[in-house]
Amino acid sequence: MNCTLCRSPLQHGSLCPTCTIDTLEYIGRLPGLWTELEDWLIPGIRGGAQYGGRARMAEAPLPLDEEALTLRAAGGIAGVLEDWHDAICDARAMATPARTGSLAHRVQTASRGLAEQIHFIALWEQGGQLGREVRQLVARVRRVVEPGYEEDEPKAPTFLGYCVAVDAVGVACGAKLFADMRKAVQCERCLCPYPPDRWLALRQFQPGNEATAARERSAAA
Repeated sequence: MNCTLCRSPLQHGSLCPTCTIDTLEYIGRLPGLWTELEDWLIPGIRGGAQYGGRARMAEAPLPLDEEALTLRAAGGIAGVLEDWHDAICDARAMATPARTGSLAHRVQTASRGLAEQIHFIALWEQGGQLGREVRQLVARVRRVVEPGYEEDEPKAPTFLGYCVAVDAVGVACGAKLFADMRKAVQCERCLCPYPPDRWLALRQFQPGNEATAARERSAAA
């Protein structure tokens, strides 16, 4: 079983601890980003300098940022957060909150509601899709408020090989191992650690490579 976002090994659930924390952070950032978009709803006016007590004629106003308008509307950030909150409430047989008050209040309420359910989200079969959508929302807002912003897509961890740790009766663990620079590499099954300085040896002792490893040890002797 792998995390549905980064594909790192996972014993149960949908999100690994790192992606769970990231998802919680994105959920918590969205109310502030929703507020920040307000400045981009006002068409910009350039050339307002004054000369001799008279205002120079302004150039034509910049067009309204349609993406900012979409994200600030009821079907934007607010709608996505509320839809996911409703889906969780339905899955857990909880009362669905009414969508009342200002949009700012609705965004805050839905964000807080999702944050309170983060442990359920990490285990939920839809947790990966939720995490992906809130990440995409944050990226869309940042592309508006931070011109030139380019999102760094998470890269799938590199497959290192199979765990070669041997138990008390001489049976190799065999669980899949993935390199992930965000956290220490440890077998999810037997908890054997694999620091970077052991990665080369790990590859040498993979199934089918025993003969090669033996020849290399003989040559070094």
